[in-house]
Amino acid sequence: MATEKQAKVAETKAKAKVKKRDRERTKGRILKAVGKVIEKYGTKKVGVNLIAREADVNKVLIYRYFGGVDGLMEQYVKTGEYTSTSNHANIESMESPAPEDRAKAWTKILTTSMKDLRERKATRDLIRWEVGLGKAVLSDVRNDTGAKMVEKIGNLPNYDDTNALVALLMAGIYHMTVSADFRDKMMDVDLQSDEGFKRIEKVVGDVVMALDRK
Repeated sequence: MATEKQAKVAETKAKAKVKKRDRERTKGRILKAVGKVIEKYGTKKVGVNLIAREADVNKVLIYRYFGGVDGLMEQYVKTGEYTSTSNHANIESMESPAPEDRAKAWTKILTTSMKDLRERKATRDLIRWEVGLGKAVLSDVRNDTGAKMVEKIGNLPNYDDTNALVALLMAGIYHMTVSADFRDKMMDVDLQSDEGFKRIEKVVGDVVMALDRK
């Protein structure tokens, strides 16, 4: 039979769990609000007050959980709100592929990133905003994400510079998905259709697989 002291300990633990769950839910609402604010008002309007209003939370919580807008933006990039492939929790839970399956794994990561970028205007706006500023505000956190990817998936066994290959292909994906917001075609590739981007997906896979067979 539990003593009064044991009952109080159990109650304290239960309350702590509820508090932690509520904190994580609130953080999730705040992170989702970042994307909503960018889509509604543009990157120039991103600030603590507007994000707090969109998330329906006290702005003090943004400072408490993220340290301010800079910390919030960094965490936004690390979550699935930016792209599903940049979610650090997802990367850590991935199984490392066998060396012969790494080319397929990298192809999947790159093509999934492209699909995410096509679907997420807020992410494209963030990329455009960074380029417009002339400085890579979020480059460190993106590089950290890339390093975690390489650590988890591994280098292509038959190509000696996987990092440069992924960087080049990802830069092309960034450019084409952002360009689709203001131009219809690049060469004869239709940037306004699924068919056009399926061509790009195929090329990404062909390049990765071909270089890994060298």
